[in-house]
Amino acid sequence: MIYKRTLISLLALPLLLAQLLHTASAMPAFARSEGVSCSTCHTAWPQLNAKGRKYKENGYRFSSVDDEEEARSFSDYFENGLPIGSIITSRPYDKKKSGDAKNRALHEVEFFVAGNLNNNWSGVFELEAEDETDFNLEVPWARLSYNKSPAVNVHMSWAPFFDADSYGFLGDGFRMTRGHIKVLDSQFGGVDGELRRTRQNFGISGRPMDKLFYNVSYSGLAKDAEGTDAQNYMGQLSYDVADNINVGAFAITGKDGATKSDFSRTGVNFMADVGDTRLHGAYVQGKDDVQNTTAQVKNNALSVQAMHVFKEGKRPTWVPIVRYDTYEKNDGKDDYSELTLNLTHYFKQNIKGYVEYWKQLNTPNTVTEDDRVTAQLSVGF
Repeated sequence: MIYKRTLISLLALPLLLAQLLHTASAMPAFARSEGVSCSTCHTAWPQLNAKGRKYKENGYRFSSVDDEEEARSFSDYFENGLPIGSIITSRPYDKKKSGDAKNRALHEVEFFVAGNLNNNWSGVFELEAEDETDFNLEVPWARLSYNKSPAVNVHMSWAPFFDADSYGFLGDGFRMTRGHIKVLDSQFGGVDGELRRTRQNFGISGRPMDKLFYNVSYSGLAKDAEGTDAQNYMGQLSYDVADNINVGAFAITGKDGATKSDFSRTGVNFMADVGDTRLHGAYVQGKDDVQNTTAQVKNNALSVQAMHVFKEGKRPTWVPIVRYDTYEKNDGKDDYSELTLNLTHYFKQNIKGYVEYWKQLNTPNTVTEDDRVTAQLSVGF
């Protein structure tokens, strides 16, 4: 009984701490520099609405099509403070069934600069330090873009494959939960790393028509900072079949230059907004050569998620999230499935706390099923 009371108290801690910050006046960097509220671009931070997607795709500038202000020069951002943002994350309770409880009072600190430099150039740069790497500074994300037009945006980046995607499921930076979706977090046959991993990319993206988004790139292997013998190619298409429904498909093909092993990833994805409920889904099939043989292994992954945004006016308050992931290993012989339940509360649009429960529903006979409870608080400045 004492254990249960202690657990409940720890789970409630980030929510109580955030309540103390309810009157804080800090605004995230983008909203502050543009003089707008977070809800202008976000359904619930960090998920984007249609206006937020255009803002990102246009190189962090509002387009004249939306009757917003024209692109600003870099110096204009200093009128409302430096164009620098940060996110501080606390994880005061984190416990896996298979491990010890962890008090990550300070879990992660992120600093970033992002915006447009003039009418054509934009960029983003992030520094990150987290407990899992002993708070050593890293560069998890950087991009320089030439925004010729809404149809043509040229990117040079150290980022995941889907960095240019703004629909919020394949873009791992938009995730609402502690756990990554398994479509992005699976190694499939192991020739290349997870799809969410950073890599050297040269890419082009844009909208040749208002409802159609494309994204193509040439890149190196995951986590190879020098892009050695890059032989990876990605193509993605997304189409808005309605104002609130998007469907997409993508294909990736590549080779590990050292082992000469080929790999491919093909998939489909969708997003649908039904009132204040957002539905996401993605399916990927991975194929990988077995090193030094002529054999090939195939493994699939599927992730589906539903989230509902309760609001006071335009401001989000409570956001419950449910996700189901299923994936394969060992050439489809080993099946896994997982359930994620998350309850997020927004004390301000840039201050949120959540409690999350994750559980493996199915594992191979040789693997013991695990679960995890996490309490987290994030504050964006």
